[in-house]
Amino acid sequence: PKSAHVAECEKYITELREKLMEKSYLGAKLYYNLEDYKASITALNASLADFPESRYREEIMYMIVKSRYLLAVNSIESKKAERFQETIDDYYSFIAEFPASKFRKEVDKMFETSSKYLKNKNIDLSRN
Repeated sequence: PKSAHVAECEKYITELREKLMEKSYLGAKLYYNLEDYKASITALNASLADFPESRYREEIMYMIVKSRYLLAVNSIESKKAERFQETIDDYYSFIAEFPASKFRKEVDKMFETSSKYLKNKNIDLSRN
């Protein structure tokens, strides 16, 4: 800790951590781009768990909401309600952290569609 190279080592550690963060983000985004939404959700959540301070946090959380939504839309009927509810749960997490996000309009639309589906199926939204 008293070495003359401490500052230099800390700089390298920061640079390497940034590279790992970017690699984690890009790997998770690949699943999203491939439209493998189950894998996307898992990888994006893992990226957030590993790097909670990520500079990509807003986009990662947005992609989680969108992946949940698209997974729900493309699900078989028996799984739709649960998956739309998960979309709503992730929507609330996203909005709580990024209320003025550039993705706000799009996530609001996904929330509205999810809520309408659950309301039409008479499913209680009070789980939030």
